[in-house]
Amino acid sequence: MDADWLLPADGERFIAVGAPANGGVAELDEAGNVVWSSTPLPGGFLKTGAKTQDGGLMVAGQVNDSTSPSGEGLWLGRLDGAGQLLESRQLGPSTFSVHVDIELLPHPTGGYVLSTHDSEAEGAAPRLRLVRLDDAGEIVHERFMPLAPGSAMPESWSRGGAALLPGGDVVQLTAHAGYLRVVRSTEQTAPVFDRVLEEVGEAWPQDIAALPDGRIAIAAISVGQSHVILLDADGTVIWARTYHPELDTELNAIAHDPSTGLLHLGGATRGADGGTLRTWLISVDTDGELRWEYEGDVGTPARINGVTLLPGGGFVATGFGDFVYAVVRPKACP
Repeated sequence: MDADWLLPADGERFIAVGAPANGGVAELDEAGNVVWSSTPLPGGFLKTGAKTQDGGLMVAGQVNDSTSPSGEGLWLGRLDGAGQLLESRQLGPSTFSVHVDIELLPHPTGGYVLSTHDSEAEGAAPRLRLVRLDDAGEIVHERFMPLAPGSAMPESWSRGGAALLPGGDVVQLTAHAGYLRVVRSTEQTAPVFDRVLEEVGEAWPQDIAALPDGRIAIAAISVGQSHVILLDADGTVIWARTYHPELDTELNAIAHDPSTGLLHLGGATRGADGGTLRTWLISVDTDGELRWEYEGDVGTPARINGVTLLPGGGFVATGFGDFVYAVVRPKACP
């Protein structure tokens, strides 16, 4: 009962990707009850989704693929508004790791951008992959970027991520050995810059978000610490902050809310008592100052897969484990 991504639907409803089955999608009403569900990828893992112009969904994930050297493949499917599979295609090899992110982003000029990590065979060095898709999901452009030896991708502590900048460029977050690496590309996948952030110290990449003015926000973790880093549009570090460094904490997902200017983050903490991991949500301003914080009870999900903005402000955080999500309205995090 995991969900890797939530999309706001009509009214107070949501579309869950990767729930209630790993290869499923479901619509939830305002009380969290399942309105409908389907399993377009039996035996696979759906990781991300985006709305289509006709009211359906484009979803991506990983599936067993005997033709791939790794035995796993990257899968793309188009669904109707009730989650029924209309068409699907394989997009090449993939290497499964439960926490590594796949991002499918609707592009403002049409079509989609897909970002993920893969390798052609088990034990091979992973690659950062960027794919530009048209409205039908056909590949228009793509680029593979090998990662340095020792890069912690894919590992259970590393996720990576991608975001779209205001002009349509793509920024991807990955690893360079033990450091964070940010790659910016055009929508045609041509490189713009490639930065290794050694100045913020060793950390595992978690998630990335773009601000309306082109700045870039990153969530990362290291042993016992959670990091938030703000870059300018050229990839230069403006500031880097750690939160609750004395505790075992994780910040796994980040989103920027333009209605409030806040960065919303989700993850897990052991709390002040150092006990069992539980859900942890925070909001910080663009100077890195903590503005709002919430710790869940013991037994709440010990990892947040995604933080999604809500129309009109606020956010929803998707929990990993027994499927749980938290809706946070604007007045809750001033």
